[in-house]
Amino acid sequence: MSKLATTSTAPAVEHAAADHAFTARWVPWSHIGCSGTLLAVLWTTTLWATTCWADVPFQIGGPGVNPAQFVMTTFADDLSFPLGMAALDDGSLLVGVSEGSNFYGATTGQIVRLVDGDGDGVAESRSTVVADVPGGKLTSLRVWNDLVFVTGQAKPISIYRIGENPADAYSLVGSINIAYPSGGGWTHRHSALQVRDTPGTPDSVDLLFQLGSDSNYGATTRTAQLTSSANLGLSATLSGEALHMLTIADDGTELSGVGHVQLASGVRNGAGMAFHPATGDLWFDDNGIDGFVDPNEPTSADELNRIALADIGGAIEDFGFYLNYTEYRTGDVVGGAGVQPIVAFQPYGDPFTGDESEGANDIAFAPPAFPEGLNDGVFIGFHGRASLGGVSNEENPVVFYDLATDSYFHFIGVDQAAIGHLDGVISTYDSLFLADIDPDGSLVDDSAGVIYKIRARTPGDANDDGRVDGLDYLVWAEYFGDDPAEDPPGAPANGDLNFDGVVDGLDYLEWASNFGQGPNDALAVPEPAAALFAWGGLMVVVFSRGRHRHG
Repeated sequence: MSKLATTSTAPAVEHAAADHAFTARWVPWSHIGCSGTLLAVLWTTTLWATTCWADVPFQIGGPGVNPAQFVMTTFADDLSFPLGMAALDDGSLLVGVSEGSNFYGATTGQIVRLVDGDGDGVAESRSTVVADVPGGKLTSLRVWNDLVFVTGQAKPISIYRIGENPADAYSLVGSINIAYPSGGGWTHRHSALQVRDTPGTPDSVDLLFQLGSDSNYGATTRTAQLTSSANLGLSATLSGEALHMLTIADDGTELSGVGHVQLASGVRNGAGMAFHPATGDLWFDDNGIDGFVDPNEPTSADELNRIALADIGGAIEDFGFYLNYTEYRTGDVVGGAGVQPIVAFQPYGDPFTGDESEGANDIAFAPPAFPEGLNDGVFIGFHGRASLGGVSNEENPVVFYDLATDSYFHFIGVDQAAIGHLDGVISTYDSLFLADIDPDGSLVDDSAGVIYKIRARTPGDANDDGRVDGLDYLVWAEYFGDDPAEDPPGAPANGDLNFDGVVDGLDYLEWASNFGQGPNDALAVPEPAAALFAWGGLMVVVFSRGRHRHG
C-alpha cells in the first residue's frame, strides 16, 4: 500500500476582518481585565480577526465536529520535506527536515526549532539546532527529557542532547545503525520511532522502532544487524515483520545501552506508534498488502493494533502477517490466526464507493482539551498515493478513531486541492500538529512543506488569544443578538461561546465561568452570579461595533 516508509521509489493567510460603524455599548468595567485607556481597549478589539485566523487549505468534519470550536493556522511553511515532530516544554516545536530537492536522494538532514512567541498559532521564528543529521531522508523525531532521537528511512538513529538553552546547538551523544543483508530488497526498512520512560527504572528510556517485511507479501526470513556507538555498546540480530525496543540509561551526561527485546511479529510495516497517555498501552498502525494485480487496489486493509502495557516486553505477540489479514473492501478475515486488529480501515461509508484511506503513517492520541467526542481517540495520517497530491490523491485523509464508540471517520477528507501527504501527526494538551511533507505530493522536486496547527478554542475565549479576559467580554457585547452565520467568512464565533447559533446571555455565563483562564491564570474566576451582579451594577460606556448584520 502506498506510503512514505515503503520503498526507495514510492513513499509510504489571509486574515478575515470586518469594517463596521461604532455605537455606544454598556460593558462592566470590573471585567475588562486589561490595562490602558478604553480607547486602546476598543482599538484592540476591532483587530481581533487579524490576530488568530490564517487560511488553511483544508476543511475538518465528521460526526459531531464543529469547526467553530477550533483555531486552524498555518504554523510554518517553506520547510524542506518536514516529517518527524516533537513539542518541547517551552512550547517550541522541533521538526526534522531533509536537505535537497529530492527526498529520496537526500543525504543529510537538519533539526529545526520553530517558535510561536505570541501564541497566534504561527511560528514567527525558526533556527537550526542540528545542521547535519547523518543520512537525511528524515522520517521520525522523538524527545525524551533532554534527548532527541531522530532517524530516516533506513538511516542511522542519531541521539542528540539539548543544551541548557533549547535554542543552542544540540550535541551528538550516540548513534544506532541497522545493516541490511546484501542482495538488495527489503522493502519496508525502519523509519518510525517512539519513546517512553522505562517502567520502574528511573533515568532510563525505552526506544521503539519498526522493522517491516522485506517484500509486499511473503515470509521474511532474512535478518538485519544492529550496532551502536561505543558508549551505547548495543548489538542485536533483528527479525523483520517486527517491532523492537532498546533500553538506554542516561545519567545526565553519559548514555549506556541496557538491552534489546522484540515486542511483536507478524507486522508488515508499523510506521506509526504511540503510548496511551493513561494506560501506557502501545498502539501502532500497520500497512496493508498492496494489490497483486493493481498495486493501488490493496489486498488487505491498513490496521490499528494494540499491545497492553503488561504485555510489552513479555512473550512476542504475533499479529499474523503474511497469511492472516482483513480483506480490503469485503472485510473478510483471511486466515484468522494471530492477534486481530482493533480496527481495519475500509473505505469510509460504502466499502466499494466510499473515501479511501491507505498508507497509515504517524499516529497521535487526541489532545485532552479537544471537544468531547474528539478527546478520547487516535488521529492517524495517511500518505495515500505514493507521489500524488491534491485532487489526484484520493487516499490521504487524517482519520480519527474514537475509543469510546469503537468507530472512525475522516477528520480531514481526501481530494483536498493543496494537500499532499499529511504524514506527520503529534498532539499537545490543546493542539494537533500536522506536517504535509510535500503539498504537491511528488517528493522529487523542491519542497515547500507545511506544518498546520489545529487548536481547540479555550471556553469563553471570544478573540482566540488563549486567554479569557475583558477583551472577550467586549467581543460578546458588541455582537450580542447577532447571528454568527452572518459573520465574515473565516471569523471566530463572535461571541457565540457555547456554539448554539446565537449570541445571548448564555454565552455571557460561559465567559464568566471561565474568566481568568489561559496563560495569565492569576486572575480569579468569578462565580456567574457575581459576574451578573457586576454586569447590572458596575457599568461604564465604551464604544464598540453596532449590532447589525455583518456582511
